[in-house]
Amino acid sequence: QDLRPRILDDLGLIPALEWMAEDLEENYGIDAHVEVTGMEQTLPAETQLLLFRIAQEALTNIRRHAEASRAVVKLEFGDNSIKMAVSDNGRGFELPERMDDLANIGKLGLAGMRERARLLGGTLEVQSTPGKGTTLIVEVPS
Repeated sequence: QDLRPRILDDLGLIPALEWMAEDLEENYGIDAHVEVTGMEQTLPAETQLLLFRIAQEALTNIRRHAEASRAVVKLEFGDNSIKMAVSDNGRGFELPERMDDLANIGKLGLAGMRERARLLGGTLEVQSTPGKGTTLIVEVPS
């Protein structure tokens, strides 16, 4: 079972995301921050956990693979959905023709994140160009 990170329960989603961005900055020298737009709302626990885990995985990928100097997590609260985009200015990568082929090209973490989003009725999209960074966009019903 997915254990709930204590920081999520103690502080909530946005402070938990800010804490991860701060960690990236202090420990890895990557300029990272969180931006929030829209009317902030309380999200179901499983939605908070999903967004936290996806941000965690994305920021870990940035730290390990992207060779980025900057990362941004954007949360956008809409009327019926919440959208989160995690972007970096790193080296990017070649995307497969179909998103369903992410696992086949060794992007297991991305494939897992996509499946998690799908389980909550959401979508996960990856935009990446070699030499121009990567943006991961997840949108789930709120």
